[in-house]
Amino acid sequence: MPACSPWLLLLALAGVAPEREPRLEVEARVAQLVSEQRALKNVRELVQLGPRMGGTASGQRAVDWRERVFQALSLPTEVIDGNEAWSHEELGWTLRAHVAGTPSVPARVIDLDRAWPYGFSPGASGRAALSLESIEGAARLCERTPRRAKRGRAPAVILVDGQVTPGGGWPAVRHLRRGDDNPAPVFGLSSAGGAALRAALSAGQRVEIEYQLSARIERSRPRTVVASLAGRPGAPPGFMLFCAHGDSDAGGPGANDNGSGEAIVVEIATAWSRAVTAGLLPAPVREVRFAIWGSEIASTRHYLEHIQAAGSPLLGVVNFDQAGFGSTADLLFIEPDELPGNRALLEHLLAVLKEHQGQAGFPQRWATNASQGGTDSYVFSNSPGFRDLPRPALTLYTSAWDHAQELARSANRPGESWNDEDTVHIDYDVYYHSAGDLPANTTDREPWNMAWIARVALLGSARWLEAEFPTESTAPR
Repeated sequence: MPACSPWLLLLALAGVAPEREPRLEVEARVAQLVSEQRALKNVRELVQLGPRMGGTASGQRAVDWRERVFQALSLPTEVIDGNEAWSHEELGWTLRAHVAGTPSVPARVIDLDRAWPYGFSPGASGRAALSLESIEGAARLCERTPRRAKRGRAPAVILVDGQVTPGGGWPAVRHLRRGDDNPAPVFGLSSAGGAALRAALSAGQRVEIEYQLSARIERSRPRTVVASLAGRPGAPPGFMLFCAHGDSDAGGPGANDNGSGEAIVVEIATAWSRAVTAGLLPAPVREVRFAIWGSEIASTRHYLEHIQAAGSPLLGVVNFDQAGFGSTADLLFIEPDELPGNRALLEHLLAVLKEHQGQAGFPQRWATNASQGGTDSYVFSNSPGFRDLPRPALTLYTSAWDHAQELARSANRPGESWNDEDTVHIDYDVYYHSAGDLPANTTDREPWNMAWIARVALLGSARWLEAEFPTESTAPR
């Protein structure tokens, strides 16, 4: 493609370009700097580090990884310690069943290799007879997490086989009561694992559970990593923020939730900084920051307090969560679309989607929907400053929660791009908060989702910054 001068690009992004095509040509070149394969590789690396829960050893490994990535881009980077809170980390575990033989059936061992410990399970090891009843010192098999037993009267270990992903292939990952006083470890099982144990018990065979869990439960501080891309010389104070939570949230592998969101933030930082270095884009009209939260919601709240105390004006937020996989659809969602403060940024994102529709590397379908809550952008949109100014705080994603939802279309908003229905159908992630949230099940299957979202967020946000905060050199005359 022919080169385009920064001057022409500034005019284009400000909405006053003499022609439509030069702007789209430059944007297409910037979009090529986003790498689907790099995003995929980054998710795999993050999952290999562990669940990355804030304040844990794997969380610190992830902090070190983020620092290396941002510093390799020559972006100034800081690490912010959050408030002290309870943290948990399951360092390693084994779980197997020893099934006694009968005259007609040989003894066997069942490796429960898909088992996953619940958060805040205490470390423990031993061997205990399996029962369907709650017996002190025994191993209990049940469909749902039982009510918390008193210490000294609890089973030695608890196995839960009724909280699984649809189809039963993977156990859900849950949290026990926060703190270090839970009496017994709890493991989630797949449906197949639970069925094998139940069949043995029904056949009158004695089953003993061999278990070992190494866990650390302590008070610690989650650590957030923030990198900065400088604005133009003389730019007034104020910055735009791209963000994602860096922990797996549930304590599982966390590929889609939320390695995908973190990989997108890294792709935007990489593409935008390289475009500036190469002269393809000018420096942004205002500073742009890239934050990976140590703990979802908690670290976000801490950072909002941090910048408010520092007097740093936050101009807008784009958040990414569950952004690498959808169980039934292949499209991009943007929310919330009913808040007045989100209107201008949303329109620029939609313009990018419409103008680049049909091009390789951009989604063919998208939807906007009303507030659902439950993710980091709402920390900002629910804050007084964002409501009063108002300022935008959006989340881009490809699936929400673990089940499909249907929301009423917001008044005067686009809804689904491919039809004119009064409802918006929200896709879900069948592996949400489960031991199955692995790259092979999620992001490996749909790596284009992360690249789509990074391109749309970068280009739409660049347009929005130029339009809403023009400098003298970019303002229309």
